[in-house]
Amino acid sequence: MKSDGMSTHLEENVYYRLREMILSGELVSGEKLVQEDLSARLGVSRTPLRTAISRLNSENFVRISSRGEASVSEFGLRQIAELFEIRAVLEGLICRLLAPKIELKHTIYLRSLMASVADAVAAGDDAIYREADVEFHTYLTSLIPGGNLGRLLEPVHTIMRMSLSQGILRSPAETHPEHLAIIDALEARDSDEAERAMINHIRKTIALLQKKAENESQA
Repeated sequence: MKSDGMSTHLEENVYYRLREMILSGELVSGEKLVQEDLSARLGVSRTPLRTAISRLNSENFVRISSRGEASVSEFGLRQIAELFEIRAVLEGLICRLLAPKIELKHTIYLRSLMASVADAVAAGDDAIYREADVEFHTYLTSLIPGGNLGRLLEPVHTIMRMSLSQGILRSPAETHPEHLAIIDALEARDSDEAERAMINHIRKTIALLQKKAENESQA
């Protein structure tokens, strides 16, 4: 018989594995979660799986229907666009706050991150670039002390990862220079330009999302 500590560890492990399957796109938006299949894939019983699904439901990764059927949450284009508006404001503020005091080691890391995917940009390798894109934004957020902005942005970044797992929204060739422009402004300690560069970067994606949503509604 397992101890409570071992059971808790197993439940945590199943939760994080299932969460990563959703974030990576292995389980896609709208996909039904069949417990028998997932139990076999993860090599666990249905008890910790049910606990993980319930927790993911409380965090909006999973939706449970009135009949008790669980599926991966779906986020429409308009919903994502609305969340990205929040993201634009908060990440713009982060850049404004960071610009006067960001350390050289931080901008060196960001430049090396973008340099590491330059070949991927040239080759059109979306998968490699996607991970760097997410890391760029979450890293900047992590530099703000206290964690309040990070907590506000965590659900937004989660939706960002879920949406990107289905394919990037704009091409690396288009967004890579925008990331570099943000770094330029941070290195120059220009708060106004750093905020503006980040907001413009995100709002270009918002405009694309809104256009796609409009096209879908007219189809």
